[in-house]
Amino acid sequence: MIKLFRKIRQRLLNEHRFSKYLIYATGEILLVVIGILIALQINNWNEERIFQDQEVKILKELLVNFRADSIDHTGNMDWYGNASNSAKIVVQSLESKKPWNDTMRLHYGWIFMKGLANLNTSAYENLKTQGFDLISNDTIRNAITHLYTNQYDRLLKYEKEMSMDQNGQVVLPVYLKRLRMDAWWDAMPLDYEALLDDLEFREVCRYKGITMDFMKNHCNDSRNAVIRLINLIEKELARR
Repeated sequence: MIKLFRKIRQRLLNEHRFSKYLIYATGEILLVVIGILIALQINNWNEERIFQDQEVKILKELLVNFRADSIDHTGNMDWYGNASNSAKIVVQSLESKKPWNDTMRLHYGWIFMKGLANLNTSAYENLKTQGFDLISNDTIRNAITHLYTNQYDRLLKYEKEMSMDQNGQVVLPVYLKRLRMDAWWDAMPLDYEALLDDLEFREVCRYKGITMDFMKNHCNDSRNAVIRLINLIEKELARR
């Protein structure tokens, strides 16, 4: 093709047809420019396709993580809810001075329990490495950032503070002096009659119920944020 163009130019010059030569040369230049523009556009399309493929891949990874997180939040809400409910039942039974009943062993066992967040962050760490601009949907990108830097940070902070209270500073020392745990969800007072008038134990149980409700609410907030993100990502992937 190049040889053909060269022959045409040479023939026009030999025939002294300069006007036609200029028109032809201009046309040839335009063809070259158009070819370069087409090549650049194709390259841009390829880069955009690669970028979109990477985005779809990370969105699918996030979706897997969020679905696992949703299950984890639901499980922790059950743990916190059961611990809170049992603490309230224990307080109510002590305040009303009900006689001991072995059915209470379950509730005395549950007041030891709490939830533990097991957050899935592999996709988020991958996204941080690749850059948040990879997510083209502003709503999804902002929701992801808020979840990990706000919602989850707060959840883990409260969980850490609560664990310090439960395990070493407030709750556990009081429980261990007064209760015997025979197995998970199975504990009973060492001296139930003394426990009926034990204000410190009763207030610690009340505190336990309040903190478990508090943590359950934060788990619920995190689960709602995750479910919203799941819905947003599923819609985004469906239109690809």
